[in-house]
Amino acid sequence: MLDEFGGEIEGELKFNKSLYQYRHRAVSEENWAFKREQWGPTDPGFTSIMDSMDDLNLTDNSDDEPIHIFRITSKGRQVASGIKRGLGKLDPGFSEKLDTISSVAHRNKNRSGSEIVEDDDIQEAKEETYQSNV
Repeated sequence: MLDEFGGEIEGELKFNKSLYQYRHRAVSEENWAFKREQWGPTDPGFTSIMDSMDDLNLTDNSDDEPIHIFRITSKGRQVASGIKRGLGKLDPGFSEKLDTISSVAHRNKNRSGSEIVEDDDIQEAKEETYQSNV
């Protein structure tokens, strides 16, 4: 997803909600659980995954600024490109998934996390019981 956003996403809220919108459109809920938190659906493993990607120098996760910024590194772009090529050959449904990721990225790239939270699919998830799987 980070690669499809042009290599940078400003804010954990924006990143989480964009991931949820992708999951909501293209992946079964049983295969990827989100928890209903205060601001809506959140991937409970997001922080540890992003920390691992940072440790591997695939991303640069800057939290020095008022808003957390996630950037893909050149090494991360190479890995993402290889994964796209490999999955394109192995998974017959991958191009559809990539199209969905691109669609979410295109729609959300110039929007803030608080704007994305107002989308209908996020609002529906916010109606669920706090801490429930959505």
